[in-house]
Amino acid sequence: MLGNSQHSPRRKIFFENREDALAKLLNNLPLNFFLKEDCVVVGISFAGVYFAHKLAQTIKAPLAVLFTASIYAPNNPECEIAMATETKDVVINDSLVESFGISLDYVYGEVERQYDDKMLPLIYQHRKGNPLMSFKDKHVLLVDEGIDSGITAFASIKSMVTLQAKTIYCATPVAPLEVAKAIEETIDGVFCLYKLKDFVDVGYYYRDYTEIPVSIIEEIFTQIQ
Repeated sequence: MLGNSQHSPRRKIFFENREDALAKLLNNLPLNFFLKEDCVVVGISFAGVYFAHKLAQTIKAPLAVLFTASIYAPNNPECEIAMATETKDVVINDSLVESFGISLDYVYGEVERQYDDKMLPLIYQHRKGNPLMSFKDKHVLLVDEGIDSGITAFASIKSMVTLQAKTIYCATPVAPLEVAKAIEETIDGVFCLYKLKDFVDVGYYYRDYTEIPVSIIEEIFTQIQ
């Protein structure tokens, strides 16, 4: 099983655990730059909240969490065709949508449904129904513990553009090479320790990739303004 302590000799283990990955990421970030700027750190997944929180503490910056939801193909809950954010920005996997003959009306209808059913309850639970803090003219650092397809990152970037961020950066320990390149072409900078051509998945590169306890994530949310 990926992410446990048993692995083949050929497997590439870059991080002992999340703490190790976070420490290595911090050591390779231009922290002085972010300390001097009016920066906001944004976690773009629940797992990424842990990394974002530690990074925000390090550079003494506000922390925010952008809620997202996957959109799946009709009658196929395992086929992700799009990603939506709480600002209702959406990134669509055009090749999948076209190959399955899925209408855009279906996709945008699902965006509204996921907002009402999934994202809005999280906004009320963790932000008491309040909107995201203002990102206008801010330097935004998007953070996650790893990037797979990049669809969450791209949707988050669209949200930051919508919210008029001044600059957008992304920090993550590991990502597929082509995805990292595509993100670099879209925003002001990407800080990624390992950009891999033959990428497997995020957990594959962690020796210990056990799920973060809900209590830790809940505690972090209590500290977010």
